[in-house]
Amino acid sequence: MSEGLWACATVGRAHGLHGEVYLDLLPRGFDYLSRGSSFVLGREGAVGLQPARVERAGGTDRRPLVRFVGVTTQEQARALHGAVLFARGPELDEGDHYAVRDLLGARVVSGGRELGQVTDVLANPVHDILEIAPAGGGPALLVPLVPELVEIDLDAGLIRVKEGLL
Repeated sequence: MSEGLWACATVGRAHGLHGEVYLDLLPRGFDYLSRGSSFVLGREGAVGLQPARVERAGGTDRRPLVRFVGVTTQEQARALHGAVLFARGPELDEGDHYAVRDLLGARVVSGGRELGQVTDVLANPVHDILEIAPAGGGPALLVPLVPELVEIDLDAGLIRVKEGLL
């Protein structure tokens, strides 16, 4: 299994004169920050990821304030604004996780009934939510992506929802 990247936060505004920035946490971001063993920064449209080592951390668990190694001025901190901070590490990779790209388009069934197809995976602080376009049309169905309610067969491109849920 390859090592995953777990989106923790976007880099927010610069703070002070010495390169510190606030982090705008994403769902489960503080958990990923706490459990990550290394970090990288990514930007839309950029080629590759930039290693990011935290030199100093402060703020709160809702609004972390960090300084990255090599970022020592307000101008350098401002240049990071909008970048996404990703965590890596074996502790984060444990468990059943699925890439969104592998779930999109999957058929969804419950019992002997065809429910529809996954059109999106919505990030949520507690657990992700599958958005399903119903086979017969109508409003989207939302199903929590938890093992107690869904069984995923990536090879078959099939998701089975616990019978009686919908």
